[in-house]
Amino acid sequence: MHNFFEHQRQARRKTWLLVTLFVLAVTLLIALAHWPLLWLMRVFATDPYTFFNYGLQPLENGSRIHLGVTLTIGSVIMAAVVYKYLQLRRGGHVIAQQLGGEQVQSNSYDPLHRQLLNVVEEVAIAARMPVPGVYVLERQPSINAFAAGYHKQDSVIAVTQGALQQLSREQLQAVVAHEFSHIRHGDVRLNVRMTALLFGITFIGQAGENLIYSAMHASRRHAQKGDGAGFGAIVGLILTLFGWLGTQLGDAIKALVCRQREYLADAGAAELTRAPYDLAQALLVIAESPRKNTLRQNNAHLYSHLFFSDALSPWLSWLSTHPPLSKRIRALDPSWDGVLTERPRGHAHTTVHGAMMAAHEQSQFQVARHQNNNLNQIKLEGVDANLGYLAHEPVDAQWLVMMLCLHQDWQQRQAQLRQIVALPYVDAFKFDQAEASLAGLGMSKKLMLLEVAIGALRCLPIHGQREFLAKLKNIVVVDGSLDLHAWSFYELSAHALSEASTGAIGGLNKKLIGTACEQLLNALASFGHSDEQQQATALNAASEALQLPMRYYGDAQCQVTRLQRALSIVKALPQAKKQVLIQACQLCISHDGEINEAEQVILYTLAACLNVDSEVVSRLPG
Repeated sequence: MHNFFEHQRQARRKTWLLVTLFVLAVTLLIALAHWPLLWLMRVFATDPYTFFNYGLQPLENGSRIHLGVTLTIGSVIMAAVVYKYLQLRRGGHVIAQQLGGEQVQSNSYDPLHRQLLNVVEEVAIAARMPVPGVYVLERQPSINAFAAGYHKQDSVIAVTQGALQQLSREQLQAVVAHEFSHIRHGDVRLNVRMTALLFGITFIGQAGENLIYSAMHASRRHAQKGDGAGFGAIVGLILTLFGWLGTQLGDAIKALVCRQREYLADAGAAELTRAPYDLAQALLVIAESPRKNTLRQNNAHLYSHLFFSDALSPWLSWLSTHPPLSKRIRALDPSWDGVLTERPRGHAHTTVHGAMMAAHEQSQFQVARHQNNNLNQIKLEGVDANLGYLAHEPVDAQWLVMMLCLHQDWQQRQAQLRQIVALPYVDAFKFDQAEASLAGLGMSKKLMLLEVAIGALRCLPIHGQREFLAKLKNIVVVDGSLDLHAWSFYELSAHALSEASTGAIGGLNKKLIGTACEQLLNALASFGHSDEQQQATALNAASEALQLPMRYYGDAQCQVTRLQRALSIVKALPQAKKQVLIQACQLCISHDGEINEAEQVILYTLAACLNVDSEVVSRLPG
């Protein structure tokens, strides 16, 4: 498997490839569009009642006409690209909703939804990621799934109803792990960019169809010639043909960019689940399904490259966005004999489906009496069942996360507890139980609990999430003081729930960035080494790695509040520089050959908030 940084380099190379192919496709479309438009202009130039007689110069001025056509088509395409890009940057939920997805509530009692939530949470814990939003495409009987988003924190996982009903739990987990791999590798951001660019190309065809419809409607309404309806219909027909050509070019671009990523995501899923055979079996179920994996959705073509397998059946195999299922199965299970037996249309893994129906009856019984809640919640290893239950309830998860942010100092802790208890939605009995259970948890288990709770908090409306973060910020800071663990939990929560940032900010000067990096690395050196000489040596090692001169602060100046301000600045760095910074941080903490809990907490928080993978949490004490 390639490491995270190699995946990022591949994603950047594919982005440049995508842009290059897009420019070539647009150039081809513009070049081809000139000839029919010039012909139309010659035909209609003799009619004094047509549009061209009032707007365009005579045809003899060819260079101006060519420039006007080029600028017009190019402007329309770029406007469509910008529109779609800004729309999709809002998060993966936009795509899920456009494809007809319904969000699954974290406290759902539906057995199929409950199983899906448990599987997503288990994979998220294995991947050391917050639980993403979960959606189900309830009107899709085929077997498929996708991950969508622009950043890790706004990504969602969606599966079809057919996948829930026809896949076993192990197969479903493998499919979900495949989609998590796309999120980890940065493929979701590349998919958003690709969707926006391809929308600009295919938008021409949609405009042509609308123009034909408008022209036909105008012709029926006026029932007379010479009103431009015929001209509009012909232009619409030409645009529709060019839109079809643009669609084929878009399919070719998707095929060139996407295919290899599916093999990498399959390998990533096998790494997360340690069960490549389960993913191979899920692919085999799709290959043998009479419905295959085709989606019944208007937007399916635009988003076809997002899915686990081909969402559409291309008329040419080389236009397929995914490798053949047989090749993917063979890569995961070399012992497969290559035999495919298509099942009848009415057949669908009866044992699994029957088990689900039986579980449904049992679930309804439990809902009525509110009993055995732990059976419907994921069992977090080493975490009290009551805490697991609270982490799945959107309301209870709010004050549970607040309790994770309690300070170590007794007086500050009491002030925080009084604020939490005063909240109107806090149950005193649950609160006392949670306080006692949290006292025995180590940092690793608390982070695991936070990742699950974030999945529940994502079910809150946007304004509810903002209100929660505002209250959490007030509770975290006590008399101007900030505890290291409280800072970590707050930053992780704010990063996961805040709306996506706008990316790198060009206005930040080098001196400000240098000061922020200096403060971060001084904090790491201070929390990780007791001896001042060791602190200075570790700082110098990181400084040399960054090729950035730094001064040593000493323990007295390394407050957590400085760490908070510095993180808010380095978040605006380009992704490549964020990766270099995290590598320098790893060098700083490992300089003495030992990594303590404070170092691990800081590094894990920095890596998560900068969207860079880090395995340091696996070494945190339980």
